[in-house]
Amino acid sequence: MKQSDIGPNIQQNITQSDTEQRAGGYPAPANRIRPFCIVLGLILIPLNVYWVIVSELRWYAILTLNPLFVTPIFYLFVIIGLNYIFRKFAPILVMTSAEMVVVYIMLVISCTVATHDFIINLMTIVPWPAWYATPENKWEGTMFPHLPKWLLVWDKDLLQGCFTGSSSLLDPAVLKMWIPPLFMWSLFIFSIGWMFFCMNVLLRKAWTEHTKLTFPIVQLPLAMTSNTNSSESIMKSRLLWIGFAIAAALSVINGLHEWIPSIPHFQTRARWVNFSTFPWAVINPLAVTFYPFAIGLAFLMPLDVAFSAWFFFWFMKAQAIIGNMLGYTSIPDFPFQSEQGIGAWYAFGIYVMYSSRHHLKKVIHTALHPGDGSDKDEPISYRAALWGLLAGMIVFTVFWYLVGMSLVWVLIVLFTYLLLSITITRVRAESGVQHTVWDLEPKNLFRLFDSRFIGPANLAAAAMSHWYWRLNRSNTMPSQLEAFKLASEHKINLKKLTFPMLAAFAIATIAGMWACLHIFYAEGALSKCQGFATWTGGETYAWLDNALTSGFRVQPIRWFFTGSAAGIVVLLSILRSKFSWFPLHPLGYCIGPWMMWYWCPTMIAWFVKLIILRYGGLRTYRQALPFFLGLVLGDYVMGAIWSLIGVIWRIPTIQIYH
Repeated sequence: MKQSDIGPNIQQNITQSDTEQRAGGYPAPANRIRPFCIVLGLILIPLNVYWVIVSELRWYAILTLNPLFVTPIFYLFVIIGLNYIFRKFAPILVMTSAEMVVVYIMLVISCTVATHDFIINLMTIVPWPAWYATPENKWEGTMFPHLPKWLLVWDKDLLQGCFTGSSSLLDPAVLKMWIPPLFMWSLFIFSIGWMFFCMNVLLRKAWTEHTKLTFPIVQLPLAMTSNTNSSESIMKSRLLWIGFAIAAALSVINGLHEWIPSIPHFQTRARWVNFSTFPWAVINPLAVTFYPFAIGLAFLMPLDVAFSAWFFFWFMKAQAIIGNMLGYTSIPDFPFQSEQGIGAWYAFGIYVMYSSRHHLKKVIHTALHPGDGSDKDEPISYRAALWGLLAGMIVFTVFWYLVGMSLVWVLIVLFTYLLLSITITRVRAESGVQHTVWDLEPKNLFRLFDSRFIGPANLAAAAMSHWYWRLNRSNTMPSQLEAFKLASEHKINLKKLTFPMLAAFAIATIAGMWACLHIFYAEGALSKCQGFATWTGGETYAWLDNALTSGFRVQPIRWFFTGSAAGIVVLLSILRSKFSWFPLHPLGYCIGPWMMWYWCPTMIAWFVKLIILRYGGLRTYRQALPFFLGLVLGDYVMGAIWSLIGVIWRIPTIQIYH
């Protein structure tokens, strides 16, 4: 992919000064990091986790499902504002760009754990079987014998407060019930975070220095923290503040409309389109959105990637429409979107690893024969990363083997999860768009085989793993690589990130579990929690119940769609390597079909960017860029403020998503 095809990265437009002038007349190195900033990050993490969990679990005001998380941007915005004040009244408290970046990174890592798609999902499935088992569903006889008792809670009396509220988490009996399984789940979660960290160390140079991917998600925080004490700061751009004002004004008006319906508003969130006649009705419901932040982020995407993303969204819809016209919709699951996803993601993942083979060969050689200095700038040495990855893989394998999954299936699932995580990281580095991926998770992957061959223990383990596979929107691996990219642009020694990033992940795990339980027992998971992930619990155990009682068989048509999708990805990759003008990117086939919330903003941003580049060139694109960053910043700042209003005053408010 050529840089000229996608427009310049923000770092090409904003030069990073080597020093930042502090009050008092002496310079402070821009990449200086004082211990108090790391301490500040550690203090903010529990507060951030609690804020996110209350917002998403209690009020269902989503803050973390987009690739660029809301609360870290808000914290960064506040810190920049405080810096302007501190320069006049308390110079010692002024934070350098590097210090702001470190705090921001720690908060981002905490959001990969404390989120709707990760820790809340886990806290849903742990008490679910004991609470929902009845004589009618016969789970005690069909399901319970195959579930890992040590990973779930079973005392229905002590779960009364969890589901109905008005109770205390501090009851010793309640804590005694919850701590053992959550401790074991924590070990598994830590192994995931550590494996991702090691893999990013091994892959970092290939994607940040050799291939020079665009990293759209990094562009806003990079712009906000670059040249913060200079006239070149993007925070002093008039266009940025115009974009900010438009997005913020829309948020204010739409938010007030939620309370006072007589106030007119412009609907930026989903408008649902439902067709009444066939074959068009098969694509119902269709969400049309105009999120300002999504338009701004999509503007940062390379043109070919943006086009491919919305094109393949409609490509999948077209299959459903044509299938209905030909009478295929009577076939269950047609057009087999999950099976197409399995083939597409597997093929693209293998292509990504193949394209990085020369770099990985050098990395392994350095790890086995250290001393050439090629890893001196990495957070940890290649040898430590390689052995650390192996240790994490062993923990993962032992954990799921003890859950009940056979060794062969554990290794298949481990390979698939690591390959998918690497692929998602590459997709994020190239596109920045939301990655809604659950196609490759075990309960979908196992559907390609015969349930009698897989066996009940493996089926139960597949169901139990659903929570961390579900949608993968907050997968921590891309956030870690983006942290390395942001830090390297600020010339931060990456070794200084190892402790803050790993500590943030660990603290967020513990704080996230506590926050969920606190809200459960105070408010009631089924009483007041609007964001309690009942869908995760229902999906997990309904699938397992059906798999154990009815089962499933091998269907050649599923394999056909899986293989066809893999073939399409291979074909697209070949065409792009042969013809530089070919407009379809294979990653679009991976992410496009699930872009129900983002296809419209992506199409709008693609069209606007196409017109700007075609008739105004790169110069006009660079001039327009602050406006689109302002759309993101304004929408996020007001979205965070609305969320805080809801959390503090315990009232429902508008959210920027859904």
